[in-house]
Amino acid sequence: MSLLTASYALLLPAILLPRRCVRAIVRSYLAIVLWLLRKIFWLRWDILGDLSAARGPVLVAAKHQSGFETLILQYELGDPAIILKRELLSIPLFGLVLRRLGHIGVDRSGDLDAARQLLAAARQALEEGRPVLIFPEGSRREVGAPPDYKAGVELLYAVLKAPCIPVAVNSGRVWPAKALTPGAGVIMVEFLPPIEPGMPRAAFGERLQGDIEEATARLLQLPP
Repeated sequence: MSLLTASYALLLPAILLPRRCVRAIVRSYLAIVLWLLRKIFWLRWDILGDLSAARGPVLVAAKHQSGFETLILQYELGDPAIILKRELLSIPLFGLVLRRLGHIGVDRSGDLDAARQLLAAARQALEEGRPVLIFPEGSRREVGAPPDYKAGVELLYAVLKAPCIPVAVNSGRVWPAKALTPGAGVIMVEFLPPIEPGMPRAAFGERLQGDIEEATARLLQLPP
């Protein structure tokens, strides 16, 4: 991974090229990383559900249990606008690539202006035909940990007025939240039926959490 990243750093001047070129370079990087995970760690994965429905102007809300989701969803969704911590955009070079990919930094202080900027950026991404990807709990959760869904996903759903595609995973069983590398095994990523726009915010939040948590428990083979 270090050698691969160092070699791709030589392509940094390509950051000045059109965004589609930068996206193609990053996509090739992700393809190699996923290949390495498959060949070195014997990691396997299955994509379940209707992936094609999540590649358009929709809100994608995914369970987050490991570093795998950030890799596979960036790769499989094609051109997502990922909502991530604003601090990541300040990392030298890495943050520049994230900006060129059109990802959205969020200030979690609750500042009103920051919320407006987040919503404006998410709305623009949808207008460009891109999915907006959010991890509703904000950070990786260990298997069996109680849900911790934030209000941000409800706000996005209410303002964007777009379908929301919930995503469940069982990655924490193979690649624990605090582990640097995965173990051998099969990760399942399931795209669930969409939640259509128009629901009240609170009802949507309950529906989203219920759909994701029930599907995640099923994939993990946890008791009800």
